[in-house]
Amino acid sequence: MKKTVVVTLTDFKYFHRAKRTIIDVRSKGEWIGDLVLITIDFNPSKNFLDYYNVIQKNVKHINTDYIMSQYKEFPLKTVGDNRHILKLNQWDKFYVFDDWFKQWDKVIFLDAGLRVFDKIDILNNIDCNGKIMAPDDAPSYDNEKRFKLMMELDANPKATEELWKEYPKEILNGRYFLNCIWVYDTTILNICNITELITAMNKYPFCRCNEMTIMNLLFTFKYNIWKPFPEFIDNGKRLFGWIEYDRNYGSNNTWRNFCFMKYPSTINFECE
Repeated sequence: MKKTVVVTLTDFKYFHRAKRTIIDVRSKGEWIGDLVLITIDFNPSKNFLDYYNVIQKNVKHINTDYIMSQYKEFPLKTVGDNRHILKLNQWDKFYVFDDWFKQWDKVIFLDAGLRVFDKIDILNNIDCNGKIMAPDDAPSYDNEKRFKLMMELDANPKATEELWKEYPKEILNGRYFLNCIWVYDTTILNICNITELITAMNKYPFCRCNEMTIMNLLFTFKYNIWKPFPEFIDNGKRLFGWIEYDRNYGSNNTWRNFCFMKYPSTINFECE
């Protein structure tokens, strides 16, 4: 029988968000299987880990000294929230592709703070053989939101020159995935794992969305192993949503219309 693990990741600052997701996974998600919390340079409460039956994997922050030196020499000027220098722990999501996870057959990853409104088995039952599955970052009708928006290619000419040695320019117009939630078959670790992801991180220091850019560069364009999530499940609910009031979802939505959501605003207990 195939084994699945649910994973989330956090540093100390965002531990309260990871707690919320873990509680959701065990309660609303009805998940009784393996659950891993990757902790970046800290140890959480043993009481919490024991109570929710959580396996801790403690890691060191991935070394980002080189890309920071590159940003000093070749600044990125189009990143509105400066995530490339202020949210460096996002790179630690690469740990979810450590060979350590080969002890399972399937990995389900949820960002710390992502809310669970339905059974985790909805994700576990998705067929992802040989693939990583994640939401398309643009609606099907959107012809503008493409991979070119994920990179600032004018910033670092040498790195951009290296990019075009490895990839065709057609990738600029390719669709790409959002990486706050994903499911993957661990056989893909034989194709690409944390080592290659870190190498690409340092090779291409022009990423406007940090690890999300590199994950797409490799999984979507180099190895062609990304497959989009289905938009809806059998009962008509959306599998994933960013926020209820996104115009792409229509009007009058609440959390009840979604299985998983990044930034819900209607799930507070003062709402009707």
